[in-house]
Amino acid sequence: MKKKVTIVVVILLVIVLIAACVMWKMGGVEAESALRDNQKYVYAYVSSIEGNEVTYTEVDESVAKVAEERAKEKAKASDMGTPPGMDVSSGGGQTPPDMDSTEMPQGAPGGMSDMTGETVTTMIPVGVTVHTTSDTTTTFSRLAAGDLLKILVETDTDGNEVIEEIWMLQ
Repeated sequence: MKKKVTIVVVILLVIVLIAACVMWKMGGVEAESALRDNQKYVYAYVSSIEGNEVTYTEVDESVAKVAEERAKEKAKASDMGTPPGMDVSSGGGQTPPDMDSTEMPQGAPGGMSDMTGETVTTMIPVGVTVHTTSDTTTTFSRLAAGDLLKILVETDTDGNEVIEEIWMLQ
């Protein structure tokens, strides 16, 4: 009898562990809620990047969310056969072919008035993980002027803000 109870308990523990792993893998466990007191997210457009020195202008979180939604709509539309360059969110207008990809976008979602005004120049530590829009990881060498980023910043014991992780939103 004792052996049967032990087997049932072990089976239940395995089921609970598998369910927890599946929830974590599917994103059921939110990483954002796990921010420590000395961490914050910053949303920003890259103004320039040279080596691992980056200059960015902070934007409101709402601007980043709108841009992220537009990027998802475009990706979804291109998966469904919409020609590249077709802007789904604005009724089908074409993207200007002469737009320089190294310039910071002037038509950012919500306009430039949604910039918080703070321009930051900082160093990206070597080895910082950069998540692309296609859910792959890369290094900061992939970043370019005009990229919209979500940056995890941690304040160290000396009061310096250090970049810990970066997500490319657009």
